[in-house]
Amino acid sequence: MRGFMRKLFIHTKTTEKTGVVIEQGKIQEYVVDRPGVKVISGAIFCGKVIRVDQGLQAAFIDIGVGREAFLRKETIPWCEDEISSAVKVGEFLFVQGIKEEIGHKGAQVSADLTIPGLYVIYQPYGNKVSLSKKLGAESKEKLETALRPFLGGMEGVIIRTAADVADLTVVEEELLLLKEQWEEIIKDNDKKAGLLWYEPLLPNQLMRRYPISSMEKIIVDDASVVQYLKKQFPSASANIEWKKNGSQEMPISINSLEEQITEPIVELDKGIQIVIDHTEAMTVIDVNSHKYKGKAFSNSQAFQVNMEAAEEIQRQIRLRNISGIIIIDFISMKDSSKEKHLLSEMKKLLKKDVVKTTVFGITRLGLLEMTRKRDWASPVSLLAEERESSFTMETSVYRLERDLLEASSSEAEAYLVAVHPDLNDIKKQLLSEPISSKIPQELFVRQDSTIQSYQIELGGSLDMIRDAVQRRGYHVDNLF
Repeated sequence: MRGFMRKLFIHTKTTEKTGVVIEQGKIQEYVVDRPGVKVISGAIFCGKVIRVDQGLQAAFIDIGVGREAFLRKETIPWCEDEISSAVKVGEFLFVQGIKEEIGHKGAQVSADLTIPGLYVIYQPYGNKVSLSKKLGAESKEKLETALRPFLGGMEGVIIRTAADVADLTVVEEELLLLKEQWEEIIKDNDKKAGLLWYEPLLPNQLMRRYPISSMEKIIVDDASVVQYLKKQFPSASANIEWKKNGSQEMPISINSLEEQITEPIVELDKGIQIVIDHTEAMTVIDVNSHKYKGKAFSNSQAFQVNMEAAEEIQRQIRLRNISGIIIIDFISMKDSSKEKHLLSEMKKLLKKDVVKTTVFGITRLGLLEMTRKRDWASPVSLLAEERESSFTMETSVYRLERDLLEASSSEAEAYLVAVHPDLNDIKKQLLSEPISSKIPQELFVRQDSTIQSYQIELGGSLDMIRDAVQRRGYHVDNLF
């Protein structure tokens, strides 16, 4: 168990709040809570039924966020027959977000509401006591017997694994507090579609993501937040510390971490690369071994590379919070026993992840297929724009040649062109004769490393271009 001890770093002093989870000295998870970012998962809404689809056995709900949300029959606890018998058009009901909006699809919601605590999860309409499979038979009986009397009507509770090591009175008190919280949420409901309750991602949701018993340290940079956490999570108070510059104890700074996780290529030892490519339908992860520093690349060596890559792939999936369909292209192995070993190791590694993952196996093409549940927003989606394709320098040389030849019919006497130094060097390799010999205008070419490839800056009379070059102090080349 000691190997799974964790450190949490929670930064709330800055406008954008961040959380970092460290296990065995490595950053495994990064959470961003940014002002103005709409988060639906976990939030409770008052929703109005807009449409009931008998074919889909689902309802479309206005929850006040723009797109209509999707409610499946299976997530309505009181629905025992057709969905039309459980919800009616125009009716208002309480729903909770379970999946964020994706593209043009609205969010998914559930009518089986949950109010989470450290030891139990209260369900206003759960109608049963559910227990963690990791609890022993004796603990299950003791906890169920103690908590059942606190439930009435359709109320239910899920008893978490952490309840096993907690004082029974503490667990009972938490259930009562969660019930009070629910009453507070709904007391002022005026039957208007919209948000009723949302718990902050940081610090609350991150604090409950892992068992308190697995937390070695919880380091917070704001003294007022420390007091709040000690009050909200008394069983963790001994491990919560205030450190004004707590981020200095992290392996790297937040800004450096963000630069790492937005890069598509991850470099490992011995020249192994992991390339992460996000598409609309899935995420493809490729293990690249072309720089591998070894002797002849044998089947056993391929297995060794794959095993080394597997651990880092698992870490990157958690760190970047990659969800949906994930395809991993490991190095091809001809030995089926080694393939099974790799698959087993990947499943073992993914058990460290609190987010539900399902590994389906390795296809005939050697691709490992898996899925990961979508919960919080991926930090990459918040931090970086989608990368646009850019032309190679070789392509840019030919494009520049075409642009200048097409412009040669104009009345301009001269052009001032800025080119990247790399383009200037590649041009010499690609073109047998200078571009300047192909056009009637005089060329003034300067090198500039700050531009991406090239830029035609000015076109006009010869005197105007010469004057501009002199005023700006450019060093130019006329033979290009």
